[in-house]
Order: sequence, then C-alpha cells, then structure tokens
Amino acid sequence: MKIHNLVQGSPEWLAYRTQHFNASDAPAMMGCSPYKTRAQLLRELHTGVAGDVDIATQKRFDNGHRVEALARPLAEEFIGAELYPVVGSLGKLSASFDGLTLDETTVYEHKALNADLRAAMQNEDNANTLPLHYRVQLEQQLYVSGADRALFMSSAWDAEGGLIEERHCWYSSDKELRAQALIGEEARTAL
Repeated sequence: MKIHNLVQGSPEWLAYRTQHFNASDAPAMMGCSPYKTRAQLLRELHTGVAGDVDIATQKRFDNGHRVEALARPLAEEFIGAELYPVVGSLGKLSASFDGLTLDETTVYEHKALNADLRAAMQNEDNANTLPLHYRVQLEQQLYVSGADRALFMSSAWDAEGGLIEERHCWYSSDKELRAQALIGEEARTAL
C-alpha cells in the first residue's frame, strides 16, 4: 500500500479522490449504497464533477468526523494498539482510513450510531449482520491495506463529548464478497 500525506476533507484530499476509486464509493459501484446510485457514481467518474453536498448532508458528515475522533481512544483500547488516520492506495483503489494500526494489521472504521446499526450490532461477533454497504467498504479497506481484520465501531456522543452509546464488532474478509467487490472495481477501471 502506498501512503498519501493527505488530510481527509482537505482540498488536496478531494482532488486526490477524483483520481482514485475510493472505498466509500465501492458500495455505489456494487449497487448497494443507500446514499448514491451506481449511475450517479458513473456520472461523477465520467464528468469529474461530484454531486453537491446539501447542508443536512454536510452536517451529517461533520458529526460523523466528530464522533469518529471521539471514539478513536475507545477503539485503541479494544484493539490494544495506537491508530492513526491515513489515506492509502493500491493502484487505482484507495481508502481513507479512520484509523490503521502502525503495523497495518488492523483497520478502524467508525460510523455515527443510527437505528439500523443499533439493530445490526448486538454483540462484537456479528459483523456478518452489518448492512452490505458497510461490508463492501470494509472489504476494499482490508484489500488496500493488506490488514487482517477491521474494528467496525458505531457510537453516539452528547454535545459536550460524553459517550451516550457505543457498539462494535470485528470484521474479517469474506472471500466471496471481496471477489464480487473486486469485479466491480475492475469494471470501474475499465471505464
């Protein structure tokens, strides 16, 4: 994996993303994203113009980044190692990691807690019940990094930074899903 010295959300990071196939877009390529259709993604890839981000979506993104940072120390406790946010690529495939261990064996991915995740995450051994779009993103992150596993975490925090609720599970690669996701990536590469 090639490491890129980019800050997530920066103009340089946004420009970089236009030149790579990003893990967060893998679900759209697979047709399983609740946020973006495959047609929207293909239009973005062909035109180089991403869709506009409305105020509500930007607030959701901002909160997601806030709770991800608040949860990172908890994730480090679960993993037993320090994490650092990083952007990496393997050829045209890319991933912006919420965290990666220094030895690159464990990925940390965080999402703001919602009803769907609360229902799917009953204990830390149930990664197979995560919604498909999250598992597709995790597959690309594991593939790009070469990591063995991912800690998928979801949490909610109050305005002062106090933890309200946290759920987590361990994800290991699903060979069949990875094969399907990589076929989707090959299709993107052929565009």
